[in-house]
Amino acid sequence: MKYLYLLSFLFAVTSVVSAQTKPFEGTMTWTCTTDVIDSKEVEKYQKQIIREDNSEINQSIAELEQQLNDPEMQYLLLENPTVKSNMQKRLNDLKATQAANLESENNAKNIFPTSLVIYLKNNNSYTKIEGGSLAKLTGNMLYLDSTETTYFIKDDIKTYAVLSDSTNMNRYDSIISITKTTDSVVILKRPCVKYILVTKEDSEINTSYIWITKSIPSMNDASFRSIGFVDGNLHHEAFVQFEGGIPLKIVIFEKGFQLSMEVSDISPSLLADSLFTIPAKYKHAVWGY
Repeated sequence: MKYLYLLSFLFAVTSVVSAQTKPFEGTMTWTCTTDVIDSKEVEKYQKQIIREDNSEINQSIAELEQQLNDPEMQYLLLENPTVKSNMQKRLNDLKATQAANLESENNAKNIFPTSLVIYLKNNNSYTKIEGGSLAKLTGNMLYLDSTETTYFIKDDIKTYAVLSDSTNMNRYDSIISITKTTDSVVILKRPCVKYILVTKEDSEINTSYIWITKSIPSMNDASFRSIGFVDGNLHHEAFVQFEGGIPLKIVIFEKGFQLSMEVSDISPSLLADSLFTIPAKYKHAVWGY
């Protein structure tokens, strides 16, 4: 889970919804910028991410090829040419993604996202990651409030993984401190207070700065808290302690880079219910594979 550290803050972005407040419906857009502090460390991290993504894709390719070559399956596919065609198409798509990843590794392309768009409706959220190869590794994220569950959806290989709010994955990591400072800033006309979060992960100490506002009561913090699961639950736990506060700006230092994220737009709009569902043909996959 270490390679997903930076995402543990990207999406913890809403506040507690009171009984008298209608849940916000619309979009929240984040702009992300990356500054390289140690180029060698960043390049190493980039290649690690791509190799891990390739491992998952390679497994899916092997499974499909085995099914297509199985004598008993071949007999069934002769009677179902549409199924065979769909399987072959998916195999071709996976191989194309595999080739693109190998090219990315050779060119050491940027893995980090350039922006995020979070869609909010009925206390649910769907987070779409734009830019960077990390988006392929994590997938887009769907949170359903009724079941307190997060789905990590990978459109390129048509799979999804599932984690609930009760999942505990931080056996070897810990929060060292969460410090509320007296520093403040106004973002999109909303006052924000600066917090400092220090964590320990595999003996490595990491520091993040988060600017929190409590001026958006119509947003559901729980629908984004689940994103903390991607890094051993640490940031899920941290944002619980903010008691409904919404981060509008985050700065993370890790793996030789500084990632800065800031909300650039919050726009009410009507959203389709279908945006908050998993496509019927997508296959369930164990988290991390």
